[in-house]
Amino acid sequence: MKSFIYILFILFVVSCQDIPDVEKPENLIDRAKMEAIIYEMSILNGARGYDIQKLSKYDVKPETYIFEKFDIDSLQYAKSVSYYSSDIEAYKNMYLSIQKRIDGEFSLYDSLAKIEKKVKDSIRTARAKEIQREKDSIKKLDSIAGKLDKNSLIDKEKKPNAPFRISKEIVIDSL
Repeated sequence: MKSFIYILFILFVVSCQDIPDVEKPENLIDRAKMEAIIYEMSILNGARGYDIQKLSKYDVKPETYIFEKFDIDSLQYAKSVSYYSSDIEAYKNMYLSIQKRIDGEFSLYDSLAKIEKKVKDSIRTARAKEIQREKDSIKKLDSIAGKLDKNSLIDKEKKPNAPFRISKEIVIDSL
């Protein structure tokens, strides 16, 4: 049993030593374009996870769209990903810069959404105040009309042909 474990350990150590380097492909996508492609793929994969029915409705195939947009094919993309991913640090830095870009756009859209919410709230508040002012003015008019009707009846009883007058007290009371 011990000899089996030793043989397995030696095979494991020997098998890990010869990792071939990935050759640079002939049609390698340059780093900036590769970052743009990965960024677009991230956005489209997020959209796919958010509302897949809409993508299906408009028959959008994210990978095909990106390959056509950047004028590449899937083999060129796969070879480039394989090449860039062989250098872990460079690949990690590429993804970190993509993450920063996504975070920047997210914060931009988040701040725009907050501004839009504030504008909608202020419009709603202004409209509510306007409606309240209209209601208050209608109440004042109703109260003035009620006092006018009451006073006009009293005046009409005393002097049927007398001109109609508004007293100072009615106007002051209504304010």
